[in-house]
Formats: sequence, structure tokens, C-alpha cells
Amino acid sequence: MVIRKQLCVILSLIAELTHNNINENVRHTLVIDRMELPGHETHRHIHELESIGMIKIQSRMSGSVDEKGREYRLINITREGLLELSSDQTGK
Repeated sequence: MVIRKQLCVILSLIAELTHNNINENVRHTLVIDRMELPGHETHRHIHELESIGMIKIQSRMSGSVDEKGREYRLINITREGLLELSSDQTGK
């Protein structure tokens, strides 16, 4: 599957932050902060990545707040997400 460039950029960031490990989590608020896009746009792209199986978004845990006081959810990259990134690299 070939995904849009913006989705690929976000997926690459998630892979970097999770050290390409499907068992590591990253806060979705950290991804939003690192992207140079409006937060609502990044949030929409994150959900799109989940809908096509590139990432998993865990259920919100009550009381989980980041350093800015925002509630967050944890994201994991999937095997499919890692495969997409590796095929994108080999296709260049």
C-alpha cells in the first residue's frame, strides 16, 4: 500500500519515537507537538493511520496527562506500519 506523503511523515515520526519497536508506546500529544501542522490536522492523520492499520491507538486512561496537562492516548506502530516504511525506503 502506498500512503500519502503527510501520512508517511507522521508514520516515520512515530517509528522514530518508538525506536521501530511495535511494543513501545508514544504519547499522541508528543507526535502532535513534533509535527509542524495544526494539531487538529495531525490528529486527523493519526486516526487515518489507525484506520488503515499502520498504527494502534490505545484506549484513553483516565488521569493520564502529559507535561502540559493534556490528556493523551498511547500509540504503537504496527508490523504493517514498519513494512510500509521499509517498502517506501526501498521504492525510492
